[in-house]
Amino acid sequence: MKHKYKLSLTILLSFFVLALSSCKEDEISDEYAKVQGTYFSVRQYALDQWNTFSNEPFLIVKTVRINSGKYDSSYTTSDTLNWGGIFKVFFKTDISDRSNLGKYKFTQFDDNQDDTRNFFYEALDEDLYTRKLLITIDQYNQMVRGIYIEAIDKTIFDEKVVKLYYKPMKRIQIQEIETPMFGEKKHTVTEYEFIR
Repeated sequence: MKHKYKLSLTILLSFFVLALSSCKEDEISDEYAKVQGTYFSVRQYALDQWNTFSNEPFLIVKTVRINSGKYDSSYTTSDTLNWGGIFKVFFKTDISDRSNLGKYKFTQFDDNQDDTRNFFYEALDEDLYTRKLLITIDQYNQMVRGIYIEAIDKTIFDEKVVKLYYKPMKRIQIQEIETPMFGEKKHTVTEYEFIR
């Protein structure tokens, strides 16, 4: 009889402890995410894309336009393109380092018009290089449809705004808007269109 009482008391206390802990589960998991998590990694995504498609040769049309002037186009291939320069621009915007936790406001929303789910990161501090990061994924197959990034680099003498767009295996666009303290503004748009 004594053992039944102890067993019943132990089970009752266990349920009580579980009930109390489940009330704070959301708070605990949110705190854990803040401490243990990271934000989306542009570097990791680029590496995944590289590992998936690097052995698949395809044609690329590179187009450059400066200050709304004429387009300058050239053809290249995926195995001869200088990927390092492109990766460098994108990698500089990566916010996945744990030191960035809490420095961005995260919003998730669905767009039922085009069946996408969107993940939006916005800088809370104007001194951060990467100001906006938008990842758009397909609601059904969870594949990335596009990545858009805005970054700003300010110095005493100039400001450089960088806008990046990647549509997986279709297009890369790099816009650089340089506004010097003295001199003219320069707007360069470089686009890589994949022909597969």
